[in-house]
Amino acid sequence: MQEQAWLNKRVDIEEVEKKNLVFNERFGPDPVPFGAIADTWIKLKQQIQEGDELWQYASPPATWKALCGRAGYALVRDDKVIFVIETMMN
Repeated sequence: MQEQAWLNKRVDIEEVEKKNLVFNERFGPDPVPFGAIADTWIKLKQQIQEGDELWQYASPPATWKALCGRAGYALVRDDKVIFVIETMMN
């Protein structure tokens, strides 16, 4: 990930979890944020400290055209990306 260049929207945890709920029998009767990658999401949340920011990111359009695009969420601390959860790639 290209640190700051790919960050495109600041988001909050509740918004992200609601947007990424997965319904699947394997996870039980209730929806789970991020489904199969829920453990990674939990690790991200455990690292959050006061002053941190959560950002949605996506690689530039050219990377998607070249079939190497990436998107997801990044935890940012002191203007540096410290943890990433990748939710989409092509």
